[in-house]
Amino acid sequence: MKKIIFTLFLLCSFSYLFAQRMPDKNFTKTMAQQEAKSHEKLLHGGSNPKIGANYNLIYHRLNWFVNPAVNYIKGSVLSRFKAVGAMSSIQFELNDVLTVDSIKYHNVKLTNFTHASNLITITLPAAIPNNQTDSIMVYYQGAPPQGIGFGSFIQDSHSGTPIIWTLSEPYGAPDWWPCKNSLSDKIDSMDVYVTTPSANRVGSNGVLLSETVAGANKIYHWKHKYPIATYLIAIAVTNYAVYSNYAPLHSGILQILNYVFPENLADAQANTPNLIPVMQLYDSLFSDYPYMNEKYGHAQFNWGGGMEHQTMTFLINFGYDLMAHELAHQWFGDKVTCKSWHDIWINESFATYLTGLTYKFLQSPAAWLTWKQSTTSNIISQTDGSVYCDDTTSVNRIFDGRLSYDKGGMVLNMLRFKIGDSAFFSCMKSFITDAQLAYGFAGTSNFQDHAQAASGLNLTEFFNDWIYNQGYPSYTLYCITYPDSTFNMTISQTQSHPSVSFFKLPVPIKFSLGTKDTTIVFDNVSNYEVFQGKLKFIPNTITFDPESELIAQCLSNSIIVSVDGSSESAIKISPNPFTNTIFIENLENTSKNIQLYDISGHLIREINGNMLSKNVTLDVSDLNKGVYIIKIITSNNNFVRKIVKT
Repeated sequence: MKKIIFTLFLLCSFSYLFAQRMPDKNFTKTMAQQEAKSHEKLLHGGSNPKIGANYNLIYHRLNWFVNPAVNYIKGSVLSRFKAVGAMSSIQFELNDVLTVDSIKYHNVKLTNFTHASNLITITLPAAIPNNQTDSIMVYYQGAPPQGIGFGSFIQDSHSGTPIIWTLSEPYGAPDWWPCKNSLSDKIDSMDVYVTTPSANRVGSNGVLLSETVAGANKIYHWKHKYPIATYLIAIAVTNYAVYSNYAPLHSGILQILNYVFPENLADAQANTPNLIPVMQLYDSLFSDYPYMNEKYGHAQFNWGGGMEHQTMTFLINFGYDLMAHELAHQWFGDKVTCKSWHDIWINESFATYLTGLTYKFLQSPAAWLTWKQSTTSNIISQTDGSVYCDDTTSVNRIFDGRLSYDKGGMVLNMLRFKIGDSAFFSCMKSFITDAQLAYGFAGTSNFQDHAQAASGLNLTEFFNDWIYNQGYPSYTLYCITYPDSTFNMTISQTQSHPSVSFFKLPVPIKFSLGTKDTTIVFDNVSNYEVFQGKLKFIPNTITFDPESELIAQCLSNSIIVSVDGSSESAIKISPNPFTNTIFIENLENTSKNIQLYDISGHLIREINGNMLSKNVTLDVSDLNKGVYIIKIITSNNNFVRKIVKT
């Protein structure tokens, strides 16, 4: 504990070496739109869980020839696998526009295979027994499809120089290589060999082991020894300028390797050091950087956002929010990956919230408050939508900025507020280091289990309301204060969507009088709930959720200050409880008006002072049974009483 606290202190101090910044209010919305590779043709069948169910991948050797000036790829993929049950055939996904040249098994060419409907089906010469390890090689080539959304394999240019880059999330990997496009089976390790004209450099996952001259070309050999999901494998090829930053972390010094366009080198060198305190923060709060034995890096590309390819993020520029978001994915998205696109929030909401936490821990209170306010503003701009992705056939829905990014991010903030910082960060750390999940896949239920274990609470209703169901609450506050500084606070709520009947939440309310203020958190578990308490002063203002911790809005709030003076003490209200009539006696000439409120604070009846006499009779036969507040305003004081109709 001391080590973490001391480290965070150093981080906070170190961060102030850099200019303090405020969050970009449009960042998540813009990035999510860019990450939603919108053309539905990208969904050429999606990821079929039945494909590859009879084997688990162990290793890939990926060998490609790529010239950035030409939209073309040629190469081979060696797949080493372990049989799940006796297997007589094996399948890989590959777009039909690419050509399978040959397939080798035990160094013998096979002829009994088909390539149709974006699927290679290979009949093996003999069945492979359960649990036996084997391998197969596919040779192929072709021009990957272009113009499909933002593309999975793009040939483009920057400042007139050709570039090829890949981006496979969610379903695009088969557009450029034969693979098992799965969210249930990570490849344990891989070697990536890319041959390209010698003017270029190749960025990829893992560690660069060698650059070998081969005539007019160079062969780049990258090796990655950590489990990796198919969609996170990537290459980028152009005339990169290269430099490194270094981050001191708990487990040692980590290289941050940067492949940038030469024309953007000065800008990159000025901005990538800003990522070092962010990396130190994540390393302290959650766990050691997951790929400490290799690297972290950036490769610049033309796409309008970023993609968290394992150990080497691809990004368009070196903005603070973009770098912080993509780095966060190395923990949430890469080390622990969503087990289905329904659970995409495990990737995107977590990265969004970690970006927000950099404003909490490394920037200013004003920046942290602005981040929460702008995020919530986007969420409540529409009344519906669940964090859990209900339509994985739509890339736009998977990468919905309001839901998969912002709403899930603020749900994490509300969870932190509900269970406390200690339990929340314990939950996050245990989730990312769980031996059953680390370097594997996880879903919402896995995270809920860790949140419940850390907090000791049953969070089923919270997760149902905020992850699986839709909408948010809108509050009405009504407070009465009394001369002895006691108060009655009534909290009522409406819901923006019928899937939730009531949101049970801790509701923070600030009471203020001039420079005096105090905030009380009310555990609001039912509608029109009345809370009583005592303050050290008589407030004249109440503020809902002053630190913007909740996904909610306040429709109205009102406070009635009751101060009984000597002239008002003789005022008599009877009967109480009442049925159809209320008698008010001994009003003074200073009485201005009489107001009648329901328990939620809505004004339902008012009599002006010019209509008042010393004794007043009110016909209230039309009112429903319940609790009401009567307020008599005089020139000096307010006389307030609770009355009940039976």
